[in-house]
Amino acid sequence: MKTSLMLATLIASLLFPPAAWSQEEVYLQVTNPGLTSVVIALPTPVARPAADSRAATTFTDTLRADLQQTAVIRLLDPERERLVEVDPTKPAVTRQRWRSVGAQFLLDATIATAGAQLVAEVRLWDLASGEIAYSRRLQAPTNLAATMAHTLANELVRLFTGRPGPFLSRIAFISDRSGAKEVWVMRWDGSEAQQLTSYRSIAMSPAWSPDGQWLAFTSFLRGHPQLFILRPTEGYLKPLSTLPGVNSSPSFSPDGRQVAFAAGAEGNTDIYVVSVEGGTPVRLTSSRAIETQPAWSPNGRQIAFTSTASGRPQIHIMDAEGTNVRQLTSDTFADEAAWAPDGVRLAYTTKVDERFQIAVLDMRTGTRTVIPGPGSNESPCWSPDGTMLAFVSNRTGRQQIFITDAAGQPRQLTREGNNTAPAWVTQLQ
Repeated sequence: MKTSLMLATLIASLLFPPAAWSQEEVYLQVTNPGLTSVVIALPTPVARPAADSRAATTFTDTLRADLQQTAVIRLLDPERERLVEVDPTKPAVTRQRWRSVGAQFLLDATIATAGAQLVAEVRLWDLASGEIAYSRRLQAPTNLAATMAHTLANELVRLFTGRPGPFLSRIAFISDRSGAKEVWVMRWDGSEAQQLTSYRSIAMSPAWSPDGQWLAFTSFLRGHPQLFILRPTEGYLKPLSTLPGVNSSPSFSPDGRQVAFAAGAEGNTDIYVVSVEGGTPVRLTSSRAIETQPAWSPNGRQIAFTSTASGRPQIHIMDAEGTNVRQLTSDTFADEAAWAPDGVRLAYTTKVDERFQIAVLDMRTGTRTVIPGPGSNESPCWSPDGTMLAFVSNRTGRQQIFITDAAGQPRQLTREGNNTAPAWVTQLQ
């Protein structure tokens, strides 16, 4: 966190194809996590004869666990489920019974095994209209039953929000657990952590391209901090910026063609933009202040960044061409801006009682909300569906990565060593 500011001072797999949607309607536009949700009844899927019971159980348990962790879907309480008498000969009557106990939607699933493949036929019923809101046939090897469930959970979140859920997403981060600050990646829930770099140097500020093909980051691999991009699936690494002094805090444009970053020497950094193909970086800011931590807006038209132009770090915003610069915050301290996918909310690190805390700014109303928490909390980034925040906290003694759900409940993802700079991507390509 604030790494670029300190450096400036010191240095002076898509497994499944997308669903074919039967309608364009988006049931919920979630612009405030937890603002509203739908209640789905999820009875145990019907298993066809000879279905692989272990794979079927994995699919069902994973799907239920995923849907219990999203802000936009609430599973019907088990006590209410038990009140429903299922009559296979009268499905319409049964659906009305589900509605009478508080369910708004019913997820019907049938599971079968075809050779070494698990097949799930799913239908989501809108209980108010009696119509099918979504249907899909999913198929995968039985050993990928959990991935198949994650795919379905993602699509259900997309149905209600217009954005995919986090269940196949990955979080890149910096960890010193192997003895040096290297780039790592893990699943969104903290599982399956893998080391991506082994340079025995200092790596900082990872950032994903929107399609998950490239990961930009700063490394001292060649002496001074340079900007590199890495293709994680191949291990291919190439330099992106070798300007004198610091090259840090990259942010990809929404189309993935450009990277904004901070660069400069002798205590003065500015914001630059460079093509992912390489070439000469274009300078966007020119002042005596320290300007760093650029964050490209989801529509690609603006870049938020940190500037000390007012005497202390504050979040500013400018058009993507470097024009129309204006100050957004007037905090004691404001840094590390992160746009929510909706383009409406901006999370950033602020200071409250001399401790770092996460704040969220509503760009429409100017309302600022601080998310309180023990210890210092910093480096926010949004989940792909915009309903959760990942952040770094020292509440356990070391710097660790947490995620906070829509209800504000934190969950620790990392425990080994110190872990910082989370960067979330929908999924790797």
